[in-house]
Order: sequence, then structure tokens, then C-alpha cells
Amino acid sequence: MLGASCLDCVHIPMGFSLMKTTLNDLFISSARVIHLGYFHKGSLMWQRSNSPEGYEYSFYHSEQLGYFPKMPVIIQSNGLPWDIGNAYLLGQLEKPSLSNMRTLTARATHLKYYLQYLDDTEQHFLDLPKLYHERAPQKFRVFMSRVLDKHDFSAEHINNVLSTVAHFYTNIRYESLVPEESLGNKPFTHIKKSILTTNRVGLVRNIEVTSSDLKIKSSRRHSPSLGQLRDDGTLRPLSFEEQKIIFEAFRNEYASIELELMMKIALETGARQQTVCTLSISCVRAAYEKLENDAELDVAVITAGRRYKGDTKGGKLNRLFFSRKLIESLMVYIQSERAEHRRLHINSFYGDTNENYVFLTRSGNPYYTAQREITDRQDLKSALHISVPIIVPKSGQALRNELGRFISRIQKGNKSFKKFSFHDLRATMGMNIVRSFRIRGYPDSKIFDYVRQRLSHNNIRTTESYLNFDSDLSEFNEIQNEFGTIFFEGASDD
Repeated sequence: MLGASCLDCVHIPMGFSLMKTTLNDLFISSARVIHLGYFHKGSLMWQRSNSPEGYEYSFYHSEQLGYFPKMPVIIQSNGLPWDIGNAYLLGQLEKPSLSNMRTLTARATHLKYYLQYLDDTEQHFLDLPKLYHERAPQKFRVFMSRVLDKHDFSAEHINNVLSTVAHFYTNIRYESLVPEESLGNKPFTHIKKSILTTNRVGLVRNIEVTSSDLKIKSSRRHSPSLGQLRDDGTLRPLSFEEQKIIFEAFRNEYASIELELMMKIALETGARQQTVCTLSISCVRAAYEKLENDAELDVAVITAGRRYKGDTKGGKLNRLFFSRKLIESLMVYIQSERAEHRRLHINSFYGDTNENYVFLTRSGNPYYTAQREITDRQDLKSALHISVPIIVPKSGQALRNELGRFISRIQKGNKSFKKFSFHDLRATMGMNIVRSFRIRGYPDSKIFDYVRQRLSHNNIRTTESYLNFDSDLSEFNEIQNEFGTIFFEGASDD
């Protein structure tokens, strides 16, 4: 066996600048993950024959199954696919728990780290001797614990890798990918525990979850810098002055109408980039019709996630609150020649239908490919497939590019204006609620419940970080009624 730790192999060559270490840097193994742009899932058919091999085989795939875009494949150091690892990935393709192909890619990457560790230490994934602590996954846990101690990785990231390893062993047993006796010595131990969570209507309750002893307990918590908070990443809520500058830039047409509307949706609803970019026209039309049929309504709710036509993180149900004014603005855009021209582009999968995305790029592509499009493309008999090119899944890069150009235009006239990410708008919306409600005298208990429901927080601590963000409220006492006019027009106090 090679040295007990791959950590000792990491060095920085002379002449190179010091860069943040990645997990991949900790291994010698050159195992990697590649992607197949156009993958068909099929079956291997074989039968006995008089050939020298004694059998003949053929590969068959059903035309009705369609294809999967950007299928991850784990490649070993010798350049060959890792059979058991890829068999595991294939088994995950059509499972309901798989929210999208990006989730599968993350699992492939996590499993690749495990393969690299096995390569570097000359172990096999079925090295499961009688001594519990000598079993390969348990030794990998010890290694990752040392990684956490020596490097600036988050415990959450390390535990996600270990969780995938546990999931891998569970599934290769369940799907009989290896003989049952080879897993006679269990690779890890299941642990059941209760956690506090929030359901989709905001009720807090304890639920029982199953974890494993591979998970590392760590007291290390990422402490965001001053002016930042943690909400699915480190976010910087924009100040009221920064928001005024942004809206002035909108009036000066520094942003495309698509970027302007997407940013307004994020600021008003707190929706993530993935949700904003994957909303369908049918969602907006339904909200518009509801408002048209009831003149007393000032707010319309659009539900995203699961079976609805707007993706969310992990497929979780999210209820997004849109003001009448924003819905009307979206309808004006949807009915414009500009939007219609984009829908009619050859790259637009759904064409000029209500199933299409609200926002498309000039080339007719979505800013972020929705899970529904990937699913709909599986039906090769669909009329929507006519003349549509093969999908190249999008993950928001076009939006990030547009946002970068928008910020650069602002900075030409205001050099002190700071950069921000689209995701920062989610935190901005949350802090707008906190600050506005506090100015109006609402108790923190009511603010807490409202923020938690609007941002769909599972973790109570995340919501608490919003309420604790402002240690001194004096800097916000000068905010005028203009604040509510811009961001909460038509919103109810209830």
C-alpha cells in the first residue's frame, strides 16, 4: 500500500502563485469525469452462437426513451470507464430523487474523488475486511477528516462527498450490481436521527432522517464576512442606495429588457436564478388571468418546483408572490415582437407556445435549461422535435454575462459601485422585508415567519441570519416611503 495519506503528496512548484487547494489537488490519480453530449440508455442483448466467442450480442435502445444530455462518465487513470461507478450512475438516471443532470454530475464528481483515493492507496472498493476501521470507506472517512482539518473546505462539502459514497454502496447492493456476499462486512452503519424542518406552509416539525457514520461531525461553521450572510452560499444584500442606482440604470436602459425583468422578479419574489430563468409563459398567463378576473387582487401567486413549470433547488415547492404591476409588465414583454422573435428561433424547443420559457436569449436558447425540457425531449415522437437542434444544457452563463456588462456600465459613471451576483438579489429581497417591516413596527416573530415562508427556508438558522444581519437599526431609520413604493407596491400588510 502507498503512503497512508495523499495529503503529504501535495506541493506547490516554485514560480507558481499560491492558489486555493481543490479536492482534486489532493490526489495523484488522474481519474476524471467526462460528459457524453447525447446519451441513449439501452439494453445489451446476447445469445449463444457458433462464433469463436460462443455468443453474439447487440446493443438495443428504444426510440421512445429519447436521450439524456451531458451524461457524466467516470474514467479511470488507465483511460477506461470505471464499470461499477458508471453502473451506479446509470441506475440513478430515471429515479424520482434525481432532480436534474447537474445532480448526477455532482455525484459522479464525488465518486471520482473516492476512486482517486482508492487508486492512490492501492485499495479496491470491496476491500471490506473484518476489522471495521480497516474497511475502505471507513479509511476514506478518516482521510477526508484530515482534509477538513488541514484545508479550507467546508464540512458540508466534505460530507456531501461522503454521503455519495454511502449512497453508492447502498445502491449497488439494492440493484445487485455486486454479489451479496462481497458486501457481507458492511461498509458503513446507518444512523437515524430527528431534525427540525419547515414544510411548504411554514409549519415547523421534527422528521426522522437516515444518515451514516461516514458523516463527519465538525464545529467549523463558515462565518460570512461583514456585510454578508449565508443562504445557500455567501450572499451580499444590496443597500437601499445600491438598489436606487440599479433602478436608475434600468431607466437609462443599461440593461436588456430581459435582464431588467429577471432582476425585478428576483428582487420582488426572492426566486433563485434557476427558477426565474425556467418560468413558463403559461405560469405568467395564468397569474394574469386571475388578476384580470378579480380587480381587488393586488398579488398573484406562481408555484414553482416539482410538477410546476419553473424549476427550484431540489424540486422543492416554492410559492412566489408577484405584484400586479410586475405580472402586467411580464405580459407586455411576452406579447412583444422581440419576445416572439426569440421564440420562433430555430433553437427554441417549444416555439411560439405557452409551454416556452418567458425569457430566451437572442439565439433562442433558454438562459437556464429547465428539467421539463430535458424530460420532454425524451419523447422523440413529439412534434416539438421538428428541426430543433440537439440540446446543449444551459446553466445561467448568458445571464451572468449580461449582468456583468450591466454592472460595468454602471461603474463607468460610478466607480465606487460594487459588483454583485444575481443570487445576491435573493438576500436583498429578504433584507428588504426585514427592514421594511421593522420600520413599520412589526415584531421580529412575525418578520421571522414571513421571511421564512417567502424564501422557503428549511433551516431556521438561515432565517435568523436575516433578522440578525443589522446589528444597529439606526442606519435604516432614514429610509423613506419610497422604499415601499419601489419594492412593495400593492403588497398586503397581512
